[in-house]
Amino acid sequence: MLGMSVSTGLSGPIYYAHQVPEHFHEHYILRGYRHPKSSVTQCLLSVFDPTNETLNIWTHFLPTWYFVYVVYHLWWSIDFTNDVYSWPLLSYLLVCCAFPLASAVAHLFNVMSDCARHVCFFLDYSALSLFSFGVALIYRAYCFPSHILSNTTGCTWFKDHYVNLAAITAILCTFISCETRFMKPSAARKAIRLGAFAIPYLFDSIPIFYRILFPDVNEWSAEYLHKRQFLFALVAAFLYASHLPERLLPGIFDIIGHSHQLFHVSSILAVMDQLQAVLLDFKERRSFVEPCWQSREFSNSLGYLLNIFVINSIIIMIFTIRLLYLKHKMKCT
Repeated sequence: MLGMSVSTGLSGPIYYAHQVPEHFHEHYILRGYRHPKSSVTQCLLSVFDPTNETLNIWTHFLPTWYFVYVVYHLWWSIDFTNDVYSWPLLSYLLVCCAFPLASAVAHLFNVMSDCARHVCFFLDYSALSLFSFGVALIYRAYCFPSHILSNTTGCTWFKDHYVNLAAITAILCTFISCETRFMKPSAARKAIRLGAFAIPYLFDSIPIFYRILFPDVNEWSAEYLHKRQFLFALVAAFLYASHLPERLLPGIFDIIGHSHQLFHVSSILAVMDQLQAVLLDFKERRSFVEPCWQSREFSNSLGYLLNIFVINSIIIMIFTIRLLYLKHKMKCT
C-alpha cells in the first residue's frame, strides 16, 4: 500500500517520496511522484499533472519538434538524396530528433513497472550514445581543424581513426551506462554514469578544442557558437552532478526548477548552438574540407550510424534479458 497521496491529478494519485519504492526516489525531491505501477493511459495523462517528471518530459518533447522543423526546413534547401556531402549532416539531424524524444518517452513511461523503468532508461542512454556518434560524424566531415586536415601537424593517425574511436566510445557509453542500472545508488554510480557520457563528449570535442586553442588563419563564423555550446554543456554537467538547487532547499523545487529540468534545458541549448555552428561550417568550409574527405560512401555516414544503432539495440536486448532473468530469480527465491 502506498498510503495517502499528496493530491490527485488527471493520472491519479500523486505521492510523497516515502510512499513509493526507494529505487523510484530522486535525490532531494520530496513529492510529486506518480504511482510506480501506472498504466499507459495514466502515464500519458500525467503530462498535464503537477508531478516531478512533468517538465522533464516537456523540456525534451518540445525541442524534438524544433529539430524536426529544422530537418523539414533544410530538406527544401539541401539535396539530402543526391548530395553525398550532406549525408553526415542528415545523420546528425536524425539523432538530434531521436535523443530528446527518447528522453521524453523514458521520463513519461518509466513508472509503469520496475522493469519498464530500467528499459526506458536503457533506451534513453542508447539514444544519447547514438547522438555522440552523430556528433563525431559531422565534426569529422565539416569541422576538423585546417591544420590537421592539411597534415601540417602530423596528426594524420587521429584524423584517419577519429570516427572509429568515436564509435568505440559510443558503444562503451551505452554498455557502461546500462550497467549502472544494476548498481546500488551511490556517489560512485553517479560518477560512473556521468563519466560514461562525458568521455564520448570530450573525445568528440577534441577537434573543436583544437580550433579554439589554435585559431585558423581564416576567421570561420562558427567559432563563437562552438564556444557557447561548451559553456551550456558545462552548465548541464554541473547541474546533473550537483543536484542544485534542490540540494539546498529540498521540497521547494520538486515540481518546477529542479536540477534535472535545468539540465535538460542547458543540454538542449548546447545542442542548438552546436547545430547552428555545424550548419555554418557545412556552408563556409565546403571548398576546403571536401577534398580531404572520408564520407563519400553511405557506409561512412548513414550506414555507419545504422551499424551503431544495431549494436546499441543488441546491448539493450542483452541487458533487458539480464533484467528479466534477475527478476525471475528473485521471485523463485
